[in-house]
Amino acid sequence: MTRQQLKDLAQLSRSKGRRQQGRFLVEGVRSVEAAVDAGAPVEAVLVTAEAAGDHRVAALLERTGAVVHTVAARDLDRVGDARTSQGVLAVSRSVVGDGAGPVDAPVLLLDGVQDPGNVGALVRTAAWFGVSTVVGDEDTADFENPKAVRASMGGIWDVALVRVPDLGASLDRLAGDGVALWGADLGGTSVTEWAPGRSAALVMGSEAHGLSDAVAERLRHSGGGLVHIPGAEGARGVESLNVSVAGGVLLARWLG
Repeated sequence: MTRQQLKDLAQLSRSKGRRQQGRFLVEGVRSVEAAVDAGAPVEAVLVTAEAAGDHRVAALLERTGAVVHTVAARDLDRVGDARTSQGVLAVSRSVVGDGAGPVDAPVLLLDGVQDPGNVGALVRTAAWFGVSTVVGDEDTADFENPKAVRASMGGIWDVALVRVPDLGASLDRLAGDGVALWGADLGGTSVTEWAPGRSAALVMGSEAHGLSDAVAERLRHSGGGLVHIPGAEGARGVESLNVSVAGGVLLARWLG
């Protein structure tokens, strides 16, 4: 692999580089295994000589169906994170759509969820509970951020991923298709009384501010509304749940 090729791959650690190249990195043995098992559009695999000597990695390389490059550990570290890659990383074509096509319920929408670890965890949970599509707006962390890919634990291959400038058009389209729209908000209906049915969509807001005002207003006047998870009365020092934890509770109640 040439220096220029390595330089191009190093750009995939940033959102701008991923968008320009239409590619992203998949780091670590388990994540690459999940990609290969899912038939993901893997273009190449980079591996160190030390990692290639591992039986599990050797078996993985035999079934990738992609070009395999053996590189020095220092070169792999320039492309990705050597500690998380375990000496193995794959390069995949982007799997994120633009929302131009139809979106089937159940749908999870992310309204400014900025931490890639939370985004990946929500994708993982969505995949577990059978969500069809996860939609993120421009203020939501990139689904193909390396941290998000790792946190998804293979879920990135099991749901359709869509990125849109804002959620307004997506919500309008879903409402027009008769999908009930719900959002997580402290002022909403208790989750214990919530039964949305499968033809529904759930919006999770940002870690710091929750749902944006525009999205919350749309949801209040939709066929759904707002829902919250009540805590114990004595939990006065805790204002709210982490967004990925709250998403897990709501998805389990909704689709579990």
